[in-house]
Amino acid sequence: MKKTFLSLLIFSSLFGDDIVKSMQLFQQEQLKNISQIHHQNDAIVKSNRVYYGKISAEATKYYQNFISKKWGADNVKLSNISTFVQYDKDMKSRQSINFQKGIVTIEVISDNDKTITPKYFDKTLDSLSNETIEVATTKDPVISLESKYMVKKNIVQDYENKQNFKFLDGYIEKKKITKKDIKQKIVHLKDNKKKYIYYVDVKMVPQHLRKRALEFKPYVLKKSAQYGLEPSVVFATIQTESYFNPLAKSNIPAYGLMQIVPTTAGIDAYYALTKKKKLLSPTYLYNSKNNIELGAKYIQIIRKNYLKGITSPTKKLYCAATAYNAGIGSLFRSFTGSKSKRKEAIAMINSMTSDEVYKHLRTSKLLTLEARNYVKLIRTRAKNYHIWDKEAL
Repeated sequence: MKKTFLSLLIFSSLFGDDIVKSMQLFQQEQLKNISQIHHQNDAIVKSNRVYYGKISAEATKYYQNFISKKWGADNVKLSNISTFVQYDKDMKSRQSINFQKGIVTIEVISDNDKTITPKYFDKTLDSLSNETIEVATTKDPVISLESKYMVKKNIVQDYENKQNFKFLDGYIEKKKITKKDIKQKIVHLKDNKKKYIYYVDVKMVPQHLRKRALEFKPYVLKKSAQYGLEPSVVFATIQTESYFNPLAKSNIPAYGLMQIVPTTAGIDAYYALTKKKKLLSPTYLYNSKNNIELGAKYIQIIRKNYLKGITSPTKKLYCAATAYNAGIGSLFRSFTGSKSKRKEAIAMINSMTSDEVYKHLRTSKLLTLEARNYVKLIRTRAKNYHIWDKEAL
């Protein structure tokens, strides 16, 4: 502003008041235009938030029905928080990676009772070990459909997820598949047609969660230090939200390691980082670095903005964990009966001990069972990563 004022004074002395007034009017008009653009953008984002959820729900519904017809009603598998599921182009084979249980399942459906050879499963395992995140996002049918449709309808901008690291390389136990490893399941479709599913379960390496945490450690430490967070809390959040599954997806929908909801936390965190309101595409959120940055930033927003005034770091940690899962309004309501009574809620929290706040969050009937369990999981799991907190100082 000082430079602008000085420039106007110089122009005034050289060219007179008329030119200065003209420049001032031009500047005011530009500011007005910028304001209108921001207003229009806010309105577009607000309306597209509704379409975002609908498109995701419709894509999921479409493939649930499609898979049901091909694999049977009891054998519908789609990606969720803990498990990534991908299909080959003909939809006759699929691979499920369960990050919680540490099991990779390879399945083939056939019209006849003819055992699939061990060689096929060995080849598929090898292919999985070399698959990148970029390729994987194209093989999940729901992700692929919803992403393409959102871009087509201009709800999100296209984003190429250029993650070339092999997300299963070194995580699958090396073993040769034998005939004994291959299991069979018979299914009956609605038209009474009989199908045969052949499948193999392969374990991930021991301590696979810890190994994956180490893979993300450098970036978690970096963002934790940047946003004033304990790395142990970020790691605990990732484990609780996705079991370190970079392709996690919930029905909300929420995406990626820290389960970012694009229509709420995604907008808030991205705006805090860029000063732009924007709906982020699923492929953007499946980029692990993007996801960790947005998740860490959102925890900081909750603590610094929404929970400003809570004096105890421990109480703030507990409340932020609950808010991350259930929403800030639900947190306040659990204390005051109203989502809007922020000051009253913070006053109540400050009047309680840390143990009393924790007990309240674990038992309040105004919170969902998931939210009541969530704070316990964060507190318990954070202990597994406390050793790394000093490294972010």
